[in-house]
Amino acid sequence: MCRSGITTRCELSVLPGQLQISHSSQELRKNNIRGSFNGSDIVREFAGIRNTGENIGRLFAIHAGIGFDGNLARLVEATNNISPSGSKYHVSKRVLPAILDAPERAIRFVAAEECAVLKAELDAQVDKYGTEILLAAHIENVNVRGRIIEYLIAGEDEALRQELISALKTGDRGIPQFKTANTLGDYHRRFDAFDTETDVKTKIMILNSNPKAYNLDKVLEYLAKKRSVFMFYFVGFDPGRIVNTVLVSMFQKDLLRCTIVLRHWSGRNSRGVTQFEGKTINDLIATPDSVIDKRESVEFLRQIIAL
Repeated sequence: MCRSGITTRCELSVLPGQLQISHSSQELRKNNIRGSFNGSDIVREFAGIRNTGENIGRLFAIHAGIGFDGNLARLVEATNNISPSGSKYHVSKRVLPAILDAPERAIRFVAAEECAVLKAELDAQVDKYGTEILLAAHIENVNVRGRIIEYLIAGEDEALRQELISALKTGDRGIPQFKTANTLGDYHRRFDAFDTETDVKTKIMILNSNPKAYNLDKVLEYLAKKRSVFMFYFVGFDPGRIVNTVLVSMFQKDLLRCTIVLRHWSGRNSRGVTQFEGKTINDLIATPDSVIDKRESVEFLRQIIAL
């Protein structure tokens, strides 16, 4: 992997690191995958993981989670010096206290009745559409599979949900095209004392995969709201069955410790995006745990604000 991604499909198995794309590669485009790099520029460490043979499984899981298209887009941007779009979220003195109070809000929420209500609502959707969810779990394309299952659980357009269900059951036509909102979470729930965003994630338990997590600027902007709580709802699958569901805060101690910050696959005017290491998700699904370490969580927030 190069400083911004990869150069060809056949290089997907290269140890994820960074390479410098040569000046002879200026014609590189998304539809013209041609170029070269200097192997001597492969980094020795990536996302805090040493770029050595024994770590190839962990590193490749990061690479696979970003996907070929994501890698290629970043490579083209860096090689051709495309002007960046968007802007970093500015953390002002006014909103900083609300952001740094987010772990304390999360601790209060996971201990409150509202958290149990939120999980019960999401679990009810999984129970209602369990057959269709298991059908969707067989879709090989990880992005399509995830989007469909997430929509079955948290989608707001009932007509579209029924269209997806019909396509999954008949199997005689393609899945209808649909777009999901590019928002922080999939399920929005307002309570008397909290406003929650919950991101629905699926995990095939037998696969070593790293789920995408969140955009750092978006999460900071959301946590700047004084009532905000950001949660993850993980649905774990084994072949033919739903193993378990778990609702946890973004600050849950094990989840936070397995959060990988990726700055190389985001625009230059962005703090970056995150991934979760898949093994930790498997462990949480098997043995749910909602404990939050407030000190570690606040330190994590200070670190990403500083990016």
